[in-house]
Amino acid sequence: MTDDGLHRLELNLQPNEASGLLAVEDEPLLEAHGWDLAFWAVLDEGEIEDCVAVIGHRRSANIGEGWEIERLRAEPIGDAGMTEDAEAVTRRDGWIYIFGSHFGGKDGPLQPKRGFVARFREAEVGHATQDPAMGMEISRDGFLLHRLINDAQKSTGPDLIPLGPNSRRALIEATIERGKENKRWVGLVREDDYPINIEGAAFRESGTLLLGLRFPVSAEGYPVLVELEGIERLLEPGDSLPEVRGFWVVDAVGREGDIAGVRDLAILRTGQGEELHLVTGNVDSRDKDSVLIQDYPGGHNTVATHFRSTLPPDAHSGALKGEFVREFPDLPRVEGIAITEG
Repeated sequence: MTDDGLHRLELNLQPNEASGLLAVEDEPLLEAHGWDLAFWAVLDEGEIEDCVAVIGHRRSANIGEGWEIERLRAEPIGDAGMTEDAEAVTRRDGWIYIFGSHFGGKDGPLQPKRGFVARFREAEVGHATQDPAMGMEISRDGFLLHRLINDAQKSTGPDLIPLGPNSRRALIEATIERGKENKRWVGLVREDDYPINIEGAAFRESGTLLLGLRFPVSAEGYPVLVELEGIERLLEPGDSLPEVRGFWVVDAVGREGDIAGVRDLAILRTGQGEELHLVTGNVDSRDKDSVLIQDYPGGHNTVATHFRSTLPPDAHSGALKGEFVREFPDLPRVEGIAITEG
């Protein structure tokens, strides 16, 4: 345990980096592994059926010891094509939902294989590593969510920070050029679009979904959340699509930065309503090849910080004031936050 009250552990599933965090709720799964507490996380390098991890804590062990990490044995249902860069994980009606970043490399272009949504039923896992493999539903519609979010932002969304020239060339213009190479998604990325980078997800009690964006940010440099209805439509028969219900802008920028993006989020249901918890931080990693950092140096060193806000009931958009909870000055890559019982 460190001086700042954190327990730090090394749990490796090389070569992957973990993102997102969600408490396991299925007691038989915990029992099968001998755990009293566990979390789902997702991994960034590889196809999604190979990139779900579960982090478990051995029963009776001290909280700072006895942690294990396993890779979920899963296989896709059907052929979704290539997927990569899972960034967010959340739960609704017994399903564990996973979202790709919908972004691209640090120097572009945007990559359709990162534009996926997947899900599996937690209660059907049984044991994370044993047969039979967990069936995973996957929707890879490339730039569909990119299109829906951009269209909604242009009509009813908040003002966004102007898109810098390096980011526009590398992430938008280069993607449009690639689409002209007989790609089925040609036309879904347009010249006046913003690149979308999804990093967090949580369902509200009403069933709508909040997606936390690492980029873009608001005109003031604040993190932006998108609220959607019907995300399950992407994974069910029929032609209906999700709908963007609104956008939230959260005054939640940590020290040493002018702008901040979402790194992960979670919703705590209290007697007073829904309490939003989010970690915000830099808009891209500290990499000289990042076109975002070239265009937005004020988002380079933003300290990763935990904020909370109360979500107004029956509202789907608005401005929120973030209340400071704690910061992580020595941990620039805080990428998961989860709520557990108690």
